[in-house]
Amino acid sequence: MKPLRFFVLSMCFIGLSACQTWDGMVKDFESIELPALNNATTRSAENLVYSGDCPAVDAVEELQSLSEFTDINNQSDDNLVAKVDITNLQSACSYDERSVTIDVRTDFVGTLGTQGRAPASFSYPFFVAITSAGGEILAKEVFAAQVNYDAGQTTYSYTEKLRQIIPIETKARGSHYKVLVGFQLTPDQLAYNRKMIAERIAAEKAQKEAEEKLLREAEEQKKTAFESGAQTAQEQAAKDTIYIGRPVTITP
Repeated sequence: MKPLRFFVLSMCFIGLSACQTWDGMVKDFESIELPALNNATTRSAENLVYSGDCPAVDAVEELQSLSEFTDINNQSDDNLVAKVDITNLQSACSYDERSVTIDVRTDFVGTLGTQGRAPASFSYPFFVAITSAGGEILAKEVFAAQVNYDAGQTTYSYTEKLRQIIPIETKARGSHYKVLVGFQLTPDQLAYNRKMIAERIAAEKAQKEAEEKLLREAEEQKKTAFESGAQTAQEQAAKDTIYIGRPVTITP
């Protein structure tokens, strides 16, 4: 487990921007659809202390994975060097009079590809950003996720702990902010992630449609079997009626 990562947001990030050094950070998020505050996924944080209404914490889906290939023009499993994913994101917060402290825990899970060779070491840039409820980026800091593979090892994981302190005027404003986590990707890496997400959604949709089709077919078979059974029963009942009503000759 790595030591606690820690940074404090200056008040200039919360009010009108007097910190022009952060202007360029917005470009890192171009064309990324930031999740709305009211759509944030609820995550468990049993191992952390909870106090008050916490700012939402989430990973940006399109930036949640980073894959490296030997050839950017051939992003297939056969050319995969290594990949790493952000998983198991947990959070909690506490308040004092003028700030909210957010503790974040997340796992980094690395997988060595067919073109990767252990022992090997990779350093992956990831960010923690603070946004307003409307998605405006107020602050961002970049860290490095260090993934080390020993000889014969193909997977590696570790837990990162981070702490952010956001100055606030009142406790009620704490939930107006959001913490986002993700990797710093190149345009090619972002395009690959989007392609993978689109393929996954299409596969899930196809599977759902196939399951619904099988369910409809099963219901039709049940209906047909019931109707066939009912018709057979009616035909048998008719035969029994004819047999019972037939005159019987008794020979002395």
